Amino acid sequence: ALLGSSPAARRALRHLAMSVPAFVRQNLAWAARPPGPASFWYAVGSAIRQVGRSMDAAGVTLQGDCAYHDKLPMPCTAVKVSGKSPDISAASFVAPSSNLVGAVTLGDGASAWYASVLRGDASAPTRIGAGSVIHDRATVHGSTVGAGSLIGAGPSLNRCTVGSAASIGMGAILSAGASVGDGAVLAAGAVLPAGRSVPAGGGGG
Repeated sequence: ALLGSSPAARRALRHLAMSVPAFVRQNLAWAARPPGPASFWYAVGSAIRQVGRSMDAAGVTLQGDCAYHDKLPMPCTAVKVSGKSPDISAASFVAPSSNLVGAVTLGDGASAWYASVLRGDASAPTRIGAGSVIHDRATVHGSTVGAGSLIGAGPSLNRCTVGSAASIGMGAILSAGASVGDGAVLAAGAVLPAGRSVPAGGGGG
């Protein structure tokens, strides 16, 4: 064994955990396991994990319709606010570094990419339509995005409406009450003031 199972070995593992390759960490962790046949500890570990799954299922049953199933890959952030939790059950992809807060719903095949922030309140939920894409660093708060739309990298959408098959360029800003119609395009860096709109099929910039 590379290291024993002593407290000193475990301290060494903790110190080395962030400075060595993954395969070396795996070897160190395996070397620090309790003594005995590997098959025995594998069986014990499997039994403990099964007990955990059974306890989780029992808890979900007791909570009923109030139960929230967290299926996000860590370290993705999913935050429940005022009893509202993100719903991504139909999404095709949610990036590990994305952040979903409160009343957020991703439609069938929709996706939220890296470092994006989607936030919704009970009075202003965020709804992303089927097949729409929220790109890197986009911020969406209390807004509705239709089906098949593209939200580029880094725009800010605040309590606005984007239709279906629309395109929002990189770094664009949509203020409260603004709207972009079906099939419309808002250019990169454009600012759409509060209450203003881009008609269906039109362009803004």
